[in-house]
Parts: sequence; structure tokens; C-alpha cells
Amino acid sequence: FAPAGATLREYQTQDEANNDLVAGRIDAIEADDIAMKDFLNTEAGKACCDMKGTVVDDQDVLADGAGIGLRKSDTELKEKLNTAIKGIRANGKYAEFNKKYFDFDIFGD
Repeated sequence: FAPAGATLREYQTQDEANNDLVAGRIDAIEADDIAMKDFLNTEAGKACCDMKGTVVDDQDVLADGAGIGLRKSDTELKEKLNTAIKGIRANGKYAEFNKKYFDFDIFGD
């Protein structure tokens, strides 16, 4: 975006970026789709802003989505987390939670 003439800013939190957008100090935000939809459903978001598009799904930029960071040596914790995720997907709790809070499958498969 910078080569096209945009001035880029980085923020410590999404709320800071949203506040600058509402105040007119910036013209646009690129952020996580879920976070943006939540913001656009607030009174401030509804009053000021519209979603104009999404970023192309580019593996070099976005990789495979969100993850959990662990120390490489912490294989026991990794296995516990993987087992827990598989368990809630198998017993239906994941689907129950997903349906309650999202209108799409956040797992992404």
C-alpha cells in the first residue's frame, strides 16, 4: 500500500485503530474479519463505517489462520491442547459454541 501513496500506521490494539477511524484520523483499517464485523455492529461502527472488501486469501501473507504459540520443547502441552480440540469437535461442544457465537465455521475446514 505504501508504494501506492498510502501512509501506514501501526496500532497496539484494534480499539485504538477503530477509534482513529471513527474520529476521522485515518481513512481505512485492515483487520481480522471477525473483529471488523463486531466493530461494525456497534453504534460507533454503524455510524461511521462500511466494510468495502476483504483481503485476498494469500497463503504467503495470511498462512493457515490463527494458532497457539508454544515452546517447541513443550510437547506434552501441545498434545493436551490437540486432544482437547479433537475432543470438543467429536462430542459436539465445538459446534454448539460455534453456532452460539458465529454464523460460519471458525475452525475453517
